[in-house]
Amino acid sequence: MRWRITLGVVAVVMVFLAVTAVVLPHEPVSEGRRLSAWLRDLDVSRGTGINVQFPARQAVKQMGTNALPFLLRMLKSQDPEWKSQSVTWLQDTCDLDLSGSLAEAQRRRALRGFQALGRAAEPAIPELRALVFGADNLVALQALEALRGIGGPQVLPVLFEALNLTNPPLRAEAIAALGSARSRAHAAVPQLLKELESPDHLTRTQAAQALGEIATHPELTVPALTRCLADPETGVKTAAAVALGSFGTQASSALPALRTLAESPMNEIQRFARVAVVRVQCEMREGAVIRGPRDQRRLALVFTAHEYAEGAENILNELARHDAQASFFLTGTFLTNAHFSSLLDRLQYERHYLGPHSDQHLLYCDWDQARTLLVTEEEFHADLAANVAKIPGGWSEGRRFSRYFLPPYEHYNRDIADWTRAHGWVLINFTPGTRSNADYTGEADKNFVSSQKIFDSIIARERDDPAGLNGFLLLLHLGAGPGRADKFHTRFGELLDYLALRGYEFVRVDELLRPPRDPNFPSGFRPPGRSKG
Repeated sequence: MRWRITLGVVAVVMVFLAVTAVVLPHEPVSEGRRLSAWLRDLDVSRGTGINVQFPARQAVKQMGTNALPFLLRMLKSQDPEWKSQSVTWLQDTCDLDLSGSLAEAQRRRALRGFQALGRAAEPAIPELRALVFGADNLVALQALEALRGIGGPQVLPVLFEALNLTNPPLRAEAIAALGSARSRAHAAVPQLLKELESPDHLTRTQAAQALGEIATHPELTVPALTRCLADPETGVKTAAAVALGSFGTQASSALPALRTLAESPMNEIQRFARVAVVRVQCEMREGAVIRGPRDQRRLALVFTAHEYAEGAENILNELARHDAQASFFLTGTFLTNAHFSSLLDRLQYERHYLGPHSDQHLLYCDWDQARTLLVTEEEFHADLAANVAKIPGGWSEGRRFSRYFLPPYEHYNRDIADWTRAHGWVLINFTPGTRSNADYTGEADKNFVSSQKIFDSIIARERDDPAGLNGFLLLLHLGAGPGRADKFHTRFGELLDYLALRGYEFVRVDELLRPPRDPNFPSGFRPPGRSKG
């Protein structure tokens, strides 16, 4: 009798699914698989790494606008009560899992689809807007999240309008979506500042986070976020601390309050406050960190490489002589060059920092005054993701506060900084004031700078800056290629000797830009194969 009931329930559910499949719009197909199959892959693989998600994301992108009718229908999915009860009964009684057929799973997968399509889903914005302001709050919430997944300037008017919604969860989601637009949503700052006074703590938390993501109008935002550090809600305090860190030295007035918060007995607040204490002492330019804290005699030696590395052996030998570590930002082209495999092994073994420098060494924006973009966000993301995937040992989600990206040609604009943050990385660049970054120039170049002039410029900056080279990101290249005979790496040991005598400690960039490791917190970045100690 039990199995007859089970078969009956299964039959009813299967008939329902079959009828649903008939009335749904025709599913697009890529590589012989239906959209729903690729969406299941995205759903299962979420958070498991770029390499797992990439094929599914590419398949959905290839379908383009053909996927939109199906995604919109999925987003509006509703289950009759008998279906939900039947699926639950089958799970509990027969260990038969049909939860993937429920509306909750369909809506979740639709959101994955909108995220994969990104700007290609812009034709769906009018219908999503109608859902946002419709009668069903659950569907409205999903529509706002879909708009966040689409991103871009076309969704901003709907998100601004949604700030007037009276439902707190909907308004909080609109705020979060505006934060994901980063500096392009700067017009929302006045309204977001008002939301910091909301009686709803979730709204206050989202507003603080969004203000940190947008990171503009420091004269208005920093005082308001500083007041939030005294909020009775833990989430609001934490969000405000992280947000203040996005402003760098523009938020230095919040340093006393952050230091107090960093002594909190609550580990989670303490952890983020400690990071913020360091970040508000960092100098920022157009959204990128260009200098670390100046309160200690520490600097980060930063090297980039794309094609050449003739100076690598000498550089590493001199670093080892000083028991020093440096940071190496390498392109995908460099990382896949078999000629450099032994060098990469040594970099890992000696525990130097390895970071991305663009997969193909693309020029992201023009050299004109406006720094006009030369790549789309999708192209940027693909380039960065491909580069990261080639770094030995890979990168995990656990390496928070240790993910730094140095742009190719050391050239970027605010959009590049925003996109970098959107993908979980912090953009950095060299500290201006020396000619160290000109060590790649060749004698035949109009902008050639001799090794002597480079050396002298570093010494002069150390002498003339009131803070010396404290917090400096001193950028050099692993090699200059055959076009330069006057190799600066031959003077590198002399430079280290001079700076060491002046009392400087040479640290990795992740050590310079974060607080010291606290033994009470889980360890983050460790080179592969090394012990925790």
